[in-house]
Amino acid sequence: RFPADSPNTCQIRKPRRRGITTLGVDRGVGFWAFAGFKMRYIVIGCGWFGASAVRAIDLISGDDAEVTVLELGNKDFVDPNVPTPRMAVEPDFVDVAYQPLTKISDRAKLVNVREVKSVSPGAVVIVTLEGNEQTLKADGVVVATGSVQASPLMKDSTGKSKEERRAQFVAFRDSVKTSKGVLVVGGGTTGVELASEIATDFPGVKTTLISKSELLLRNTASREKVHTMAMKALKKQGVTVITGDYVEGLKEDYSGEPKTFSTLKGVNIEADLVVICAGGQPCIPFPTAPEAVDDDTRGLVVTNAMLCEKLSDDPTKPIWAVGDCTMYGGRAAFGGAQTAALSA
Repeated sequence: RFPADSPNTCQIRKPRRRGITTLGVDRGVGFWAFAGFKMRYIVIGCGWFGASAVRAIDLISGDDAEVTVLELGNKDFVDPNVPTPRMAVEPDFVDVAYQPLTKISDRAKLVNVREVKSVSPGAVVIVTLEGNEQTLKADGVVVATGSVQASPLMKDSTGKSKEERRAQFVAFRDSVKTSKGVLVVGGGTTGVELASEIATDFPGVKTTLISKSELLLRNTASREKVHTMAMKALKKQGVTVITGDYVEGLKEDYSGEPKTFSTLKGVNIEADLVVICAGGQPCIPFPTAPEAVDDDTRGLVVTNAMLCEKLSDDPTKPIWAVGDCTMYGGRAAFGGAQTAALSA
């Protein structure tokens, strides 16, 4: 399908998986010529799911597609997020974890923006880094904007570059070295790993992990067994683990003079560093209709094919969403299924 604004073409549609062959007519010269039209895709966000979407388009469409990846600010790398706890104590691990988009695809183009203002069938309106509003045309859009986390250390949502993130991790590591006590809030994968990483690299620093849930890693399969394994490993490392309790009102990171944090059950925790590893929510950085967002999860409503039918009712201009920004979330257990559904 040629764009609607192309004046010198007629259309021939073929149900091919790799691109679409088109027949063009040059009216001024009066001859027939075959022309190949590339489908244009925009992927918003280049975390784990965004990179997976780029890779899926590459594998299916190859040279028949043009892929533009939008990222905020100065962000110049693919952010898998999973290794963040390791980088927090070993900042130079960014050289391994943070790779350029070209490592995923040599066809996709990275465009850094100040803001994504709107997403509609066939178009994404952005604000460039220079402050200019621009409309990007697309035959398909993939929203992979991930989640917003309470801790800017664990999840950057401002578009920091690789070197800016390294500096952020260096500052945290240096604070841990001289800390009188580190409090990690959240018993999920991020919190458990961060507490373990700190205890491994800085065994002399008192580290406390507190979880509102009675079980650590409760969203995993065989969660009682996994909880027991995690508790055993953390205690062996010298981490103090408190479950089924929380500090009321503690919702952001802290770094400063030692403070006493009292839990709901009356446990006092001394710490001068606090990292919040709980309380994330889907990131939808552009306005949507109320019905496009799930009431319970606050993620984008998608079909089994990961289509956002509430954002686009035009089957020729689909909008998909994958990962943490959706009603399904981005847990690893569902990652492969979401990418497979997108590819299909």
